[in-house]
Amino acid sequence: MKSYNHLWEQFISDENIELAIRNASIGKRDRKSVKRRLERPHFRDEIKAYALNFKNKPHKPKEIYDGIQRKKRTIIVPSFEEQVIHHMMVNVLTPIFSKGMYEHSYGSIPKRGGHKGRMTIEKWIVKDGKNCKYCLKMDIRKYFDSIPHDIYLRKLRAIIHDERFMEVLEEVTEVIPKGLPLGFYTSQWTANWYLQSLDHYIKEQLHARHYIRYMDDMVVFGPNKKELHRIQKEIDRYLHEELGLEMKDNWQVFRFEYKGRYRFLDFMGFRFYRNRTTLRKSIMIKATRKARKIYKTGKVSVYSARQMLSYLGWIDATDTYGMYEKYIKPYVSFQKLKRKIKSYDKNRNRRKAK
Repeated sequence: MKSYNHLWEQFISDENIELAIRNASIGKRDRKSVKRRLERPHFRDEIKAYALNFKNKPHKPKEIYDGIQRKKRTIIVPSFEEQVIHHMMVNVLTPIFSKGMYEHSYGSIPKRGGHKGRMTIEKWIVKDGKNCKYCLKMDIRKYFDSIPHDIYLRKLRAIIHDERFMEVLEEVTEVIPKGLPLGFYTSQWTANWYLQSLDHYIKEQLHARHYIRYMDDMVVFGPNKKELHRIQKEIDRYLHEELGLEMKDNWQVFRFEYKGRYRFLDFMGFRFYRNRTTLRKSIMIKATRKARKIYKTGKVSVYSARQMLSYLGWIDATDTYGMYEKYIKPYVSFQKLKRKIKSYDKNRNRRKAK
C-alpha cells in the first residue's frame, strides 16, 4: 500500500487556496454573503490564516427530505469559509483516493454518476444475460451516520503520513461523535473511499461476475441464487469485522426480469428490465407535477427551468418517451426553458464582466 507525505505544503499553497475558493463559490457568487466575502481584498489571506489553525465552527443540524432516496436526512451546513477548507482538502485527497478506485463505483464521482452506471448495467444485461440471471441488491444501514471514527482514521493514517494534514482531517471528522457529516463536501469523497477495500474484496476474493456500487447501494448479478447467497454472507461478515458497519436487513436475492415475468431492478433512480430502462415511479410523478405547476402558474423561475431540464435528461436516457408525450409535453416547452436559462446566464456573465 502506497503512503503519502508532504501533503500539508500542497494543502496550504496559494494555488490550492485560489482553486478552492473558485470551486466553492460555483453557483453561489450571487449570494450576498458569498459576494461580500469574495469582494474583501484580504479574503485569501483570511482563509490561509483560518487553515493554519483550523477548527470547526459551531453547527446546528438541519433536517431535509431526500427525494431520490425517499427518506429524511440530517445534514450540517458549513460556513463558506469551511466550504473553502473542505475543497482545499479534497483537492489534495482526490489523486490519492482515485488510485485504486473501483471502476464501477458511480456515486458522487466526477465524470461518473447514475447515467454512466445505467449504461454499464444495460451493457451487462445485453452482452452477458446468462450471468445476469439473478440479482443481489443490498445497502448499508445508516451508512454515513455509522462509520466508526477509530477504524476510519486508522485506515487514513495507513496511507497518509503527514501529521499536520491528518490533524485537519481529524478535526473535520470529529465535528460529530460518530459517522461522517452529511452536508460536508469532504464526506462524499471519504465515504466512497472507505468502501474501496470492500469493492476489491467482492471482485478479487468473492469473484463476483458483475458488481456495481452507487455510494452504499450495491448490486451483484450472478447465474444462480446459491452463489449470490454466499456472496451476501461474506459481504455481511466483511462489513462487520473489517469496517464496523451493518448491512440492512432488507437485502434481496431475486430472479431478474425475463419476458415480463419475475422482478425488475430498481437502482440509482432507474427501473431495469431485460429490454428497456424506465424511470423510478417517484421521479416520474415529480416531473409531471412540476410540469403542471409551471403550466398552471404561467410563470417559470430559472430554478424551476433548470429542474425541468434535469428531468428531461432523465427522460432522454430512458424508455419513457410515451410518458413525456402524454404528461409533460402538453404543459411545458423545453425550448422556452432553454432560452430562459441561456438569457439568464448571458446577463449574469455580463454583470460579472462589469
